Amino acid sequence: MLRILCALWGGGGFGPPPAEAFAQTASFRILDEERLLRDSRLGQQILTDIRAAEQALEEENQRISDQLSEEERELTEARASLSPEEFRIRADAFDMRVEAIRAERNQRSVELTRFSETEAQRFFDSVLPVLAGLMDDEGLVALLKPDALILGSDWLDVTDDAIRRLDAEFSPADP
Repeated sequence: MLRILCALWGGGGFGPPPAEAFAQTASFRILDEERLLRDSRLGQQILTDIRAAEQALEEENQRISDQLSEEERELTEARASLSPEEFRIRADAFDMRVEAIRAERNQRSVELTRFSETEAQRFFDSVLPVLAGLMDDEGLVALLKPDALILGSDWLDVTDDAIRRLDAEFSPADP
């Protein structure tokens, strides 16, 4: 029986059937969503926008940190010329300001995370029609994530095809 199946696959021997025989009949393929986002032009633009927002927040945080460090240094230097009560008032006001800034920075970080998630969702919403077209053209009923596959071959991966289609679909117009 095995010899018959191998002969039908063109193998003639007891070795495994060639990948090409399965490629034409497989109704599912593998798509690496992370690589699709990372390697397609549209995904790269979205990731560039996210990195720019992260960089801006990091620079803003550093500027504020430097400013607070300077204020703390000035307060420490002024301690010798202030009464204990006046120093306590200024120190408490500084601490309250630092806590308010910390809460605001945490909120900005949460907003950046939401922005990143929204941009990633926008990417996948945009590419859905392209992936549906790829599935139709290939006669696929499903696209699986690489981590859902226990064992497979490289020919199952359609990520490169999807990237080419995305780049063709979402390429900026030539000047």
